[in-house]
Amino acid sequence: MRRALKNIYFFGGAAMQYNSTAPGQIRESLISSINSLFACKKTLFTSPDTAFSRTRKISLVQTILFVMTAGSETVDDELVDFFSEESLPTASAMIQRRNQLKPEAFRELFLHFTQKAQILKKFRGYQLIGADGSRVNLPYNPSDAFSHINCIQGRKGINQVHLNTFYDLLNDIFLDAELQGIREMDEKGAFCRLLGRQKASGRKQIFIADRGYASYNIFGHAIHNEQLFLIRVPAAFAESMYKGPEHWLEKETEDENITVHIGRRRTKKNAQLQNYHCVSRSRHYDFIEPGSDNTDALQLRVLKFPIGEDSYEYIVTNLPKYAFPLQTIKELYNLRWNHEVAYRYLKYAGNMVHIHSLKREFLFQEIYAKLTLYNFSSFVASAVGDIKKKTEKYIYVLNHTQAQKTCLRFLKGRIEDLTSMICRYLVPVRPGRKFKRNLRRQSADTLNYR
Repeated sequence: MRRALKNIYFFGGAAMQYNSTAPGQIRESLISSINSLFACKKTLFTSPDTAFSRTRKISLVQTILFVMTAGSETVDDELVDFFSEESLPTASAMIQRRNQLKPEAFRELFLHFTQKAQILKKFRGYQLIGADGSRVNLPYNPSDAFSHINCIQGRKGINQVHLNTFYDLLNDIFLDAELQGIREMDEKGAFCRLLGRQKASGRKQIFIADRGYASYNIFGHAIHNEQLFLIRVPAAFAESMYKGPEHWLEKETEDENITVHIGRRRTKKNAQLQNYHCVSRSRHYDFIEPGSDNTDALQLRVLKFPIGEDSYEYIVTNLPKYAFPLQTIKELYNLRWNHEVAYRYLKYAGNMVHIHSLKREFLFQEIYAKLTLYNFSSFVASAVGDIKKKTEKYIYVLNHTQAQKTCLRFLKGRIEDLTSMICRYLVPVRPGRKFKRNLRRQSADTLNYR
């Protein structure tokens, strides 16, 4: 057995050790996951009898790693950066190789590699999962009805896809993902499908989402699957949940348990039910067919608390009061911001904003490849450990952007001692910082120069 070498860094006078062989083991695990695709080549390869069956200049591992690590340059420049001068293939050869792989191969790799993650950090024994979506800008292609939309009259349209993900808020890992065309975007439907797949994990989990997921259908899916959730809802949604004669949620802080009945018909019998809500035919409630007389009862907890002057947050959850008081609910919801930050790293440090093709299949390949790259860097950062440097003013931690970019170079073979390089870059933690969120139009890089 190869002996693990230990390197020592001195931060603030204290010696800290890290395992320098761990990144190599994680890379071997990634390559093992890539090679496991051969076992499902009938469903993942376009030509299962001939694809990657002979020794060629570009192997399956090289094809997938190239897509994972491709940056903002042209395909030819990226090939020069990835391959050595002696074995440099043409851009056409790489495209032919990518054509031999279905997009499902990259999704299967993402899921297979992610399942190897160790859930080291939990909140009172629960895995915290954030649900959120983000739009990915694509190069302009008006012929692609899947991603093209005219959103501003008098101006040319844009191309986008919507990425829905489940993300481990404490372990910094994307767990599952679903891509939707901009015309068929349905965050709530994607949430329900991803939620159903998570039940197979057998873990104790809490799902946390923003107010875009406020829906009785989502509440019903979580409750019927015996899963815990915490979802922020708009004020109007929270106030409409209670149908009693007196006005409620008028105090600054509220924490009430209520029963909400869901049905599909407005009958006298249903009207007598406590807090009855009729779901129209145009809206989803997957547990009652439209026109049915059946009803469903949901046990929910509604919270209201101030977050500023004349500003309040409304939360709907099924977490019990005795184990999760109001202050704990606030802490849990604040962790949801980690998901927003992860999207920023995924897009910019991981180069998801730089798509190298107009072809839809290649687009799906690149997005799932970048998700795998993100998880690879998270696994490496977790193996390195909580390297911290403390000064009189700040506590310094690992720089996530530099860690991801360094992992990218490591997969290309440009860096040997990955752990040492990651530990060179630290950033200060500045708690309580607030900035105004400036929204601006963003577009994808054009392919005119590629």
